[in-house]
Amino acid sequence: MFTAFIRTIIMYFFVVLTLRLQGKRQIGELEASELVVTIVISEVAALPIQDTSQPLINSLVSIFLLVILEVLISFGAYKSFALRKIFFGTPSVFYEKGKINESEMEKHRFNLHDLMECVRNTGATNLSEVDFVIMETNGNVSVIPTPQKRSLTPEDVGISPSASALSYVIVDNGCINSHNLKTLGFDENWLRKQLSLKKVSGLADIFCMTATKDGDVIIIPNNKRRKNR
Repeated sequence: MFTAFIRTIIMYFFVVLTLRLQGKRQIGELEASELVVTIVISEVAALPIQDTSQPLINSLVSIFLLVILEVLISFGAYKSFALRKIFFGTPSVFYEKGKINESEMEKHRFNLHDLMECVRNTGATNLSEVDFVIMETNGNVSVIPTPQKRSLTPEDVGISPSASALSYVIVDNGCINSHNLKTLGFDENWLRKQLSLKKVSGLADIFCMTATKDGDVIIIPNNKRRKNR
């Protein structure tokens, strides 16, 4: 029992580390090769936990090799279009300006009901309101509306809005995020001054505090702490 407990902890941290090495792509956006590696890793990781007679090192080496192989393939695909096409494929155009590509839809077993569902998910009611329906290499379907149905942008009306300022969390549940504070070019003295200006007694009273490089500060109080007072 104790052996299984220790193995589970070791395997958990090792699998998390190896998945981190693969990058930050979300599960719903995995390419086919990445999904295969993720599934195989989960199976290999379970073997030494379920059967303690199995050497732990064998699973660790197998998982490590799978991740290294996936990283090398991804890097190769980044450099080579031919390799990218072999392992990840190319986008498929199902609909283009009034024309449905039936052969491409049949190839991917994508029927007309699926096509219309994707169109409706964008808020459109029929195909005349969209220019393109494209299945991306990760399986997601992109629907591009016609110019008349696209959202109005400031450029369309000749307006030049000011640039957006990225907001960083500098206090998270009472704890200072020193990295974000440094990124903004501020220090803890600046932070304390802001708390004084906002009449906040201490960090423990803050659930979330954000700031921009322009110094715009937003503080969300810790209501749970207030109720306990």
